[in-house]
Amino acid sequence: MVNGMYTGYRSNSNGNGKKITVSGEGSVFAAPNRATATVGVRTENQNLQTAQAENAEKSNGMLAALQNLGIAKDDMKTADFRIDPIYTYEDGKQFFQGYRVTHLYSITIRNLAQAGLIIDTAVENGANEIMNIQFSVAEPQELYNRALSMAVVDSYNKAQTVARTLGIQTAISPLTITEETQKGSPGPFLVASLDTSSGSGTPIEPGQLEIKATVTGTYIG
Repeated sequence: MVNGMYTGYRSNSNGNGKKITVSGEGSVFAAPNRATATVGVRTENQNLQTAQAENAEKSNGMLAALQNLGIAKDDMKTADFRIDPIYTYEDGKQFFQGYRVTHLYSITIRNLAQAGLIIDTAVENGANEIMNIQFSVAEPQELYNRALSMAVVDSYNKAQTVARTLGIQTAISPLTITEETQKGSPGPFLVASLDTSSGSGTPIEPGQLEIKATVTGTYIG
């Protein structure tokens, strides 16, 4: 499926012919076949070593449970690890309360049918930080190249329309074609709340992804 969006043009004379500059856009829609979820464990304790030990225990339990679902070790990587002091404030005074240890993991999900189960399993085994699920396709370059080709054709068709409108009788030919920044990367599926009390589990619906390409073409006629 292709979308072409008109973005304008300009024309001028250089003595040898007229230059026409237009933009072209192409879009390809595809069902995602991969996802990345950010999940993790947050622990708090007045003693730093205790907070770290509790975090390590829960994190290891969560990772082991995900491995039992078939998630490879290479698909579970640390995304962030931090230790923050906890303070409260009262009457302008600062009071130390302890430490917060947060360990976040990036989990690659190669079987989207398992996405909801993976989230639920992580939560049931200690995860209390669920950031988002980012959907993607395994081979995006092929899809982008198709969108790029469509964008070039779109720019040429627009240039022809402009030429006919201006009464240019000679055939137009491309002078420069500039690829613009790729747009349309898939947005995150935000997990706002999780309820694992029902037997159905957390529903995850990836929908469709749109891969876009944009070019600016200058033609001479």
